[in-house]
Amino acid sequence: MTMIMVAPNGARKTTQDHPAVPVTDSDLVETAAQCFDAGAQALHAHIRTTDQIHLLDVERYESLIDSLNKRLPKLEVQVTSEAAGIYESDAQIDLLSRMKAPWVSVAIREILRAQEPQTLQPFFKQLLNKSRVQFILYDADDFQTLASLVEQEIIQTNALEVLYVLGRYSANQESTPDQLDPFLEFRDRVPTHVKPVREMICAFGRGQIPCLLRAASEGMDLRVGFENGVWLPDGEIAKDNATLVRALVDLLPA
Repeated sequence: MTMIMVAPNGARKTTQDHPAVPVTDSDLVETAAQCFDAGAQALHAHIRTTDQIHLLDVERYESLIDSLNKRLPKLEVQVTSEAAGIYESDAQIDLLSRMKAPWVSVAIREILRAQEPQTLQPFFKQLLNKSRVQFILYDADDFQTLASLVEQEIIQTNALEVLYVLGRYSANQESTPDQLDPFLEFRDRVPTHVKPVREMICAFGRGQIPCLLRAASEGMDLRVGFENGVWLPDGEIAKDNATLVRALVDLLPA
């Protein structure tokens, strides 16, 4: 069954971009509740400072997870380790090593910055033993890097999860469904033990929902929300994240 995850804020969008971007923890919990009612089964969470700046903080994340679990016990919660141009990989590794979280996302190109891959084997082993890990891939080169780490047993897992990102580095951050093809072509070439057991997609810009519909036809999980785009399929701006989730749900096959 296709999972729908909502990514309601991201690291960069603020209430100046859209008034319904959740920037406090209480905003995020309320948004999660609305999106759960609209059909989302999971949340990709970013936290902010009082100035709406992206933050990595163990205690704040754990408090948010606790609040979400109490309010929405059936919602799966994933927290980000994104650098967002603010944090170095050492800070990301420290966060992930100390934080108690059921599910985390890790951008493979970020976590390797200024790191010797072989030295990260204990870190990845500990992380994969305590959390689900979704590896974020921005292009097929990232996928190749991840596959190499698995082949070298620096990353040891039989349940590889990935997120393919479309449009992040394209002109004007706009995505098109064919941007999924390089990921699929590489996936189909790798040995069976390197193939992901779960694949998810997110897509930037006005093409967000068309790209997600293409991915749904490939049996992938879908991530939708204001982090990646605020536009409905007809080009109108959604009033909130729940509206975007509902628009996607309505377009998926029953």
